[in-house]
Amino acid sequence: MKRILVLFCLISFSCGGKIGNGNSRVFKEIHEYVLNLDRYTSPVEEYIQYVPNWKGKEVFAIHVRGMFEIKLYDFTTNELLETLKYSHEGPKAYPNTYDFHIHDENNIFMNRRYHYRAHLVNQHFDLIKTFEFLDPGTKVDPVSGIPLSGKTFLPMFNHNKIFKKFPDKFILTASPDISSYDPKKFYADCLLINVELETGEISRVKGYPEKMHGKAWGVLHSYIYTDYSERKEQYFLSYAADEELYVENDKFERIASFSAKPEKFKEIKAIPVNAVFNDPVYMTHYNEQFVFGSVLYDEHRDLIYRIALEPNPNYGDTYTKDPLHEPRNMIVMAFDSNYEKIAEMRLEQSEDGVYLDRCFVNEKGLNITYVDLNNEDKLYFKTFLVE
Repeated sequence: MKRILVLFCLISFSCGGKIGNGNSRVFKEIHEYVLNLDRYTSPVEEYIQYVPNWKGKEVFAIHVRGMFEIKLYDFTTNELLETLKYSHEGPKAYPNTYDFHIHDENNIFMNRRYHYRAHLVNQHFDLIKTFEFLDPGTKVDPVSGIPLSGKTFLPMFNHNKIFKKFPDKFILTASPDISSYDPKKFYADCLLINVELETGEISRVKGYPEKMHGKAWGVLHSYIYTDYSERKEQYFLSYAADEELYVENDKFERIASFSAKPEKFKEIKAIPVNAVFNDPVYMTHYNEQFVFGSVLYDEHRDLIYRIALEPNPNYGDTYTKDPLHEPRNMIVMAFDSNYEKIAEMRLEQSEDGVYLDRCFVNEKGLNITYVDLNNEDKLYFKTFLVE
């Protein structure tokens, strides 16, 4: 299998975006997982989750929506371990499910995203509880199905969009029901939501940073990516349009913020006036901007990783959900406990394979999805350590 992997780590500089502590280190590929997918599973299924402990096994869960199945692949054997099949018809049905989150075999959350409803079930899909994200009596547009109040949000949780269960509550990601062409969206306070397990009561806990207020940034720069450290009891927040990373305690109080941008970063610009409600113009603008992705905390090495994607003017002016279409080159950064950048690498896409911002951390290191375009019956994860 041919692939291009470009790693680089630059010497110490003092200005933002540079490796700044004089102790430059490098990312090194040290391992590779290869999952053997069954005939129904694509290596780029959209709804996925790394599950560190499923009945004692470390697995990768993939929702094959067309089959109404969540498939669990074992990282030890590289084979399909178990299939969780749910019904989409009848009394015990969960139709229109998108995201999911497996806490354990007795706590699985199924997100019927566009119905503003999530179900807590067990591994047999017995219903435990339903959580509603619309207030009773909320008026909905009869054509689009979107609530009319402008204060509602879609529940979202999927790999780098956090869903974190605690004994009495859970935290999840949400998307405000306001157009990303409208500056009002970027005053929203509902990017992260707290839900009480017992009562279903909802609290809005996190919105956009002040620097993003008053401008429209477009949908692809509107996302937040979050991780949580059990040991530190801290959240790490990465906004798609913001070069800074934010560290907050378990009450979402700010502990630190710091510049976390690539070496050759250029400031991300809000969308111009002529791009508002003009998708081709918007996409042309977006293609010329950097965009930030996942943030991951490494409990084993006390490091913070952040993903950035380079501009790609060749993408075209029409958006497609296919992640293999003109993928952006990926930059991966590592920061130490003092929030100093200690390493940076660039993963260059090729005609033979594509790196995707679908990452997880385990004892081996930082694992990054790689799709071999010559062998799409397998799903690869390249494992990196900072050395």
